[in-house]
Amino acid sequence: MEITESVEEYLEALFILEEKGKKVAKISEVAGELKVTPPSAVEMLKKIEKEGLVDYRAREGVALTKKGRRLARRIIRNHRIAELLLTEILSVDIDDGLHEGMVCAIEHHITDEMADAVCTKLNHPRICPHGNSIPKGKCC
Repeated sequence: MEITESVEEYLEALFILEEKGKKVAKISEVAGELKVTPPSAVEMLKKIEKEGLVDYRAREGVALTKKGRRLARRIIRNHRIAELLLTEILSVDIDDGLHEGMVCAIEHHITDEMADAVCTKLNHPRICPHGNSIPKGKCC
């Protein structure tokens, strides 16, 4: 299975739920984060589980595996670095409704080297514009 943008969105949602204290997330919570139906979430999570990225337990919930958490952490870092790239370097208002999709588009295509370059340029920030912590990269 290819790690598509859709798969990355699921991993990102699970990471965010973990940050909120949910080590095992309910399907309804995952579906809510992604604005999809619970049956759609279950279908995708079962596919992702086959790749060893999540541990899906019927009637209990879903959790990131070590491999899934490592990938999700990278996606989250890229997202939050992309927010900083747009706000601090390009002076784009990412909260104006017009540009919110821009961050998501960038996060899926930014390389680790580019994220590290932006991070270094901004003196290794620890917090994104929305107050969330930025996972450290190789440059930090």
